[in-house]
Amino acid sequence: MNESDLIPVTNLQSTPDLARENPMIWTGEEQPVGVFLDAGETDDALALLGMPALQRPAIPRLPIDFTPGPLLRARLEQLRGAVATAAAGGEGQVLDMVELDADSRQALLEMLGEGEVSGSVTLDGVQYSIVESVLPGVWHLTGSDGNEYLEVAAIPSVITRAAASLRTAPVPLPEAVPGVMNGLALLAEINEHAASWHPGIEHNRVLNFTLLPTSAADQQLLIDVLGRAELVLDSGGFGNCRVMATTVRHVWAVQYVNGMGKTIMDTIEIGRIPDAAIAARQDLEDSCGRLAEILDTYLT
Repeated sequence: MNESDLIPVTNLQSTPDLARENPMIWTGEEQPVGVFLDAGETDDALALLGMPALQRPAIPRLPIDFTPGPLLRARLEQLRGAVATAAAGGEGQVLDMVELDADSRQALLEMLGEGEVSGSVTLDGVQYSIVESVLPGVWHLTGSDGNEYLEVAAIPSVITRAAASLRTAPVPLPEAVPGVMNGLALLAEINEHAASWHPGIEHNRVLNFTLLPTSAADQQLLIDVLGRAELVLDSGGFGNCRVMATTVRHVWAVQYVNGMGKTIMDTIEIGRIPDAAIAARQDLEDSCGRLAEILDTYLT
């Protein structure tokens, strides 16, 4: 057999000068164009296709033989009843945490953990930090006034109240702005839908600014007219979704961000609080079963 008939041998050991770039990392991609773009960057090279960054799992700090005190035990039983009520379609409930001692409070937070939704809101001069537990629909809220409590609901009531306090549409629009192409038309559409929205409308109206042709002047005009309220919610999971209230009632800026911190879609939703931040009825039903497992571990 001649040497020319042999299959060529390729040296798979790349030299530094000939090393090929990692094909699993995107480089040189075009930056997204949108309106309310404010996503952070990440250096995690393992994040790809919207997958969340690889994180070390939290190690529970409560021993299996942990025994809650009488006050914590009573609060956990109240929580069980509140979640069951919400899962059955009943009203949400608030459970105060201020009465708990430091050890009981810490134990309760360890049992509940931290879920995929977090955020902050300011209402009546009080800023609230909001963290959903690993049980969707069970929220931990801490106010700058020293108040601290759990709330069982699809969305915390302070979010609903803050959203209802925003100014109503239609909002005044400028007659003309240099450099604006579609901004005034988009604002007119937002005004119309926000002013006419009512709870009987099933789905939010969505405007995708990542696909719409907008100039820099259009984007600035939308930001200037709509503004941003002190109400932000981040929803994790597969990638990340940021929900920001504008200063106009029923108008929400919603960004979808992949695991590499790149905004892949920038939208305006007109209507109720976006679904990305809300615990659905099925979520509450699942939380009811998961809470029973947690409580069976510590209360029996």
